[in-house]
Amino acid sequence: MTEPLPGDNSRSSLYETLGVSPDADYDSLRRAYRKLAFLFHPDRNSGNRSKMQELNEAWSVLSDPALRESYDQKLKQKSAKSKTSTADSSDYRPSRKMSWFAGLRLQALRHGREASTSATLALAIRHGIQRSIYQELAKPITDNFGLETERRVKLARQAGATPLDLGLATALVSLREYSQQFIRRSQENSFDPPIVNTAQLLDRIWDNLAHGISRELEIELGGNPRTLRTLTGRRV
Repeated sequence: MTEPLPGDNSRSSLYETLGVSPDADYDSLRRAYRKLAFLFHPDRNSGNRSKMQELNEAWSVLSDPALRESYDQKLKQKSAKSKTSTADSSDYRPSRKMSWFAGLRLQALRHGREASTSATLALAIRHGIQRSIYQELAKPITDNFGLETERRVKLARQAGATPLDLGLATALVSLREYSQQFIRRSQENSFDPPIVNTAQLLDRIWDNLAHGISRELEIELGGNPRTLRTLTGRRV
């Protein structure tokens, strides 16, 4: 994440960068970010690399509950000092540690989304199901990759992930935890079509992600939870 320069008072708040109010919920933040990212992504003719960097910074902070809470506190402090209702994001300069975790969070999200995109396409073709069905089921899975980053990074490091592998390993930790929770929630209805389709997704996303790390690290991370087999005795 790019830190604002000391004394740079020209920058809007992170909420203003995304065009949302400070009380916007997660879904509103995500819609706003995606809309603007689609417009300003450097790969598009209308792209703007500098603007895209600002959008990524705003999203990485506001979509993480812990970072957002810290940022909101900074805004409140600024508001109290200036006696105004509007604060400037230039006073918010996350520590090097927070910036490091924010960067890993973005890596985990990117890896997760790429693996999910590939999985929805492959499964739709293989099972003759509309891809949109898998895409809808994938949304909460991909959102999960951006949660509890600091704790999950620590687990990835304990498993032996190197700095080069840390973003990918963190994504795998996130996916395994989601799969385990999903199994516990779904055991009584394990043959319902949405549950079967979600289990297929989880297993395929894991395989896609695991291609990027060593087999030894994958084993240390717990290996593919084989969600579908656990619930139904079937394989993908």
